Amino acid sequence: MRTLIRFPTFRVLLAALVAVCLNASSLVAQDGAIAGTVKDAKTGAALSTVQVEVFGADDAAVAGDFTGSSGTYRIPVPAGVYSVTFSSPGWGVPTETGVTVVAGQTTSLSVDLVERAFNLNPITVTASKHEEKVLDAPAAVQVVSTEDIREANAVTSADHIKDQAGVDVIATGLQSNYVVARGFNNIFSGATLTLTDNRIARVPSLRVNITWLDPTNNWDLDRIEVVLGPGSALYGPNAANGVIHSITRSPIDDPGVDVSVSTGFRNQGDEDAPGGTLSSSTESVSLLEARLATRTEDRKFGFKVSGQYFQGTDWETDLGVRDPVELEQLQLAQSCQATNFSLADPSCLNFSNGLDLTDPNQQALLQTFVNNVAGGRDYDLERWAIDGRFDIRPKEGTSIILNGGYTNALNSVDFTGLGAGQVRNWAYYYLQSRLQVGDFFAQAFFNKSDNQDTFLLRSGRPLVDKSKIFVAQLQHTTRLGENQRFVYGADFISTRPDTDGTINGQNDVDDDVTEFGGYVQSETGLSPMWDLVLAARLDHHTALEDLVFSPRAALVFKPNQENSVRLTYNRAFSTPTSLNLFLDISGGTVPLGGPFRYDIRAQGVTENGLQLLRDANGVPMHQSPFNLLLGGATNTFLPTTTGQLWAEAVAVVAASDPAAGGLLGLIAAPGDSDVPVVAATLDLGSQTFDPVLTPLSEVSDINILDPTITQTVELGYKGLINGKLLLGINGYWSHISDNVSALRLVTPNVFLEGGSLGAYLTTQFRGLVGLAFPDDATADATAAALAGTIAVIPLGVLTPEQAGGSEATMILTYQNIGSLNLGGADLSLTYLASDYWEIAVGAAWVSDEAFTAGSEIISLNAPTAKGSIGVRYRNADSGWSGRVRSRFQDGFDANSGVFVGTVEGYAVVDLGLGYTFPRSGVTAQLDIQNAFDNNYASFVGSPALGRLATVRLSYSH
Repeated sequence: MRTLIRFPTFRVLLAALVAVCLNASSLVAQDGAIAGTVKDAKTGAALSTVQVEVFGADDAAVAGDFTGSSGTYRIPVPAGVYSVTFSSPGWGVPTETGVTVVAGQTTSLSVDLVERAFNLNPITVTASKHEEKVLDAPAAVQVVSTEDIREANAVTSADHIKDQAGVDVIATGLQSNYVVARGFNNIFSGATLTLTDNRIARVPSLRVNITWLDPTNNWDLDRIEVVLGPGSALYGPNAANGVIHSITRSPIDDPGVDVSVSTGFRNQGDEDAPGGTLSSSTESVSLLEARLATRTEDRKFGFKVSGQYFQGTDWETDLGVRDPVELEQLQLAQSCQATNFSLADPSCLNFSNGLDLTDPNQQALLQTFVNNVAGGRDYDLERWAIDGRFDIRPKEGTSIILNGGYTNALNSVDFTGLGAGQVRNWAYYYLQSRLQVGDFFAQAFFNKSDNQDTFLLRSGRPLVDKSKIFVAQLQHTTRLGENQRFVYGADFISTRPDTDGTINGQNDVDDDVTEFGGYVQSETGLSPMWDLVLAARLDHHTALEDLVFSPRAALVFKPNQENSVRLTYNRAFSTPTSLNLFLDISGGTVPLGGPFRYDIRAQGVTENGLQLLRDANGVPMHQSPFNLLLGGATNTFLPTTTGQLWAEAVAVVAASDPAAGGLLGLIAAPGDSDVPVVAATLDLGSQTFDPVLTPLSEVSDINILDPTITQTVELGYKGLINGKLLLGINGYWSHISDNVSALRLVTPNVFLEGGSLGAYLTTQFRGLVGLAFPDDATADATAAALAGTIAVIPLGVLTPEQAGGSEATMILTYQNIGSLNLGGADLSLTYLASDYWEIAVGAAWVSDEAFTAGSEIISLNAPTAKGSIGVRYRNADSGWSGRVRSRFQDGFDANSGVFVGTVEGYAVVDLGLGYTFPRSGVTAQLDIQNAFDNNYASFVGSPALGRLATVRLSYSH
């Protein structure tokens, strides 16, 4: 049966449909559009992925898009008058104003971009964990660009950032350095979080930033982002000083072949160098680097492999001035070798701490330790590395990245808190996987250290590190409308130290640490000019009792697209490191003559603290190396009484001078009220005892460590002025509580007080006139002499009952040492004088170089004032590039582990000159660091750094 259509009803429906369509057409007709093409001004080639942004009369963003593969774009906008900007990395940023759009019409706007030598407002991802421009980031961010990296012959990535405002670098050799942001540096430092492609790049359990262990080479690097100030809200523990993030090139985006060969020389300082008497010398340096990257035609798959090889002779150190203890131990070791490792030789026994010398295997270990020290430092550096990466992009917005790398340091000299270490065959490798699906990001990575041949040059003791870390992270970004974004995620970090009983000693069986954390960040556009960023994070650490809370707040005012002012508050934290908690290793000895010595032992606080063993009266007990003379062991805990120390003193005197010992045997032992026991702590720098004598009642246990909390308020300005001047100014104030000290000696030695001992001996010896002395004068002189001798003998040490080793032990450890306040400021300025000339200025200032926290002094270990100024030239048409840079800083007092003293200020000039041969892909680059050979030392104990000149020949295609 056919369906009948009622024509009147059909006509009504048709009329309604026509009316709706006409009405929709009129609504669309009220809008217009801006369209055009973007081309290269020099070649006329179309430029894709250029960002086109349309702004209204109040400078508020109205719409935006990117040019397609043919360089075209079309952006619908309501009728009105607009300004339009065109931006792309490496190109000028023209702005067209007064662009009128008529309803229902398309306004044509095509532009030609001029390639610029410099990019003032690059994209950054580190400050907020998503892409944004530097001017929009709610933090102080500096970016070292691809071009800057290519034009520097850098031995490690630290060379690229040492002139950045707010960055402090301790250079202890050609490749060895310790880098932090805004001070509080240390030997063996990891205070600033270092990342490579979102992966923690520190040595797993030691938590030290050793840049030369990262297998990423200079050709791999796309850029380095430096974020100053606390970053725990997003990055969790140990980002209190900032974040340094190296980002590498994707093989899909950057395929090709890059290879370079660098060679040159370094000049050694002479007699006028700081603290040195070494004669001048010149030694070679060479670096080979290569990268091969390829991709499929559909750009869905890419593969990269890269590698590097470095060798050179490091700057040498005059041990007699830089490390007198190492020199003393060197001489003792060579003396032991000369006696064919005789166990009767005190020089050999100096290295026997913890060994059972009745065991032939232990005797062999002793010979190994002695040979390690007797060989001295080996300054011939050598390392190689390889790195690989797969990129998969199955569809738009989805990417999978799998990468891994391996570094082997065949030889190096690096500093630790216990003195210099000789690095041998230290391997480091990582595996990483990353997944990005739209706004969801996940990654997992595994870092592993594999080293068993490294040893301390003071003691010869091995530093085995086979530790590993596994990290898993999840993050998601969601938007609610155009003005609200949330970033939230979770982290899991598992650290597994493994030191074969060397670095962590007795703690090696129970030193695993697990950390969990979660965070959320809200980014709200309050108005076209005001943004509000709020974040919070909560973390748990298995070695800490309480959860750690890290909030963040930032209010950003943007009067226009080129200027922003921000006020921020951050609360960040640093957890105790594996070394802080579990370190247990001998760092050498304090020889007292003959078989008597103290073991200088670095020991972590553990999860339970370190407690002194006390007698019934609560007085700390002590260990004495002189207990051997009384028939006991050196690590036996003895009562800290005048009677006990008198017995030890009489035995010591009798062993060296039997006649004097006989005199002491004729008198009664003094009581506690006659001659008090006093305590004093050894100054490791001067090798003398602190003249301030500490009452025994004030010697306390070592408490467990709390995380260090840093709270910072910062006011900052960033502006792009007239498209030529990028200016950043930051002022900040920080309150840091529960500081964790560097390794410091915490175990006082005990003495018989000299004044009262002299008075007691005088009284007793006068009673022997006519028996042992002819007259009072002789008795008094003898009493004064013996009192002076005994009073300076460190008869014992007040050491915790958890002390490792088998000798009387003096403990170096870590402590929370109070709170401090500091202020500071950073300035960064980049001015484009033309398309070819750039002037860059960086400066930083901190209020103090040392801070009083309670009764303790905390060293900044960095200059209070430093800066750099550079001029750069780059002309792609001619092929020439060049730069001149001056770096300068004030001197400062340093205190880090065994390295205590004054660092002198310095100023150096660096030069660079490069030329790219036309249509060849070949570039020749000359780089001279410290061009005028102004020898300087960047830290106590480090060598005087002279000139480093290298020539690099590279090919890129």
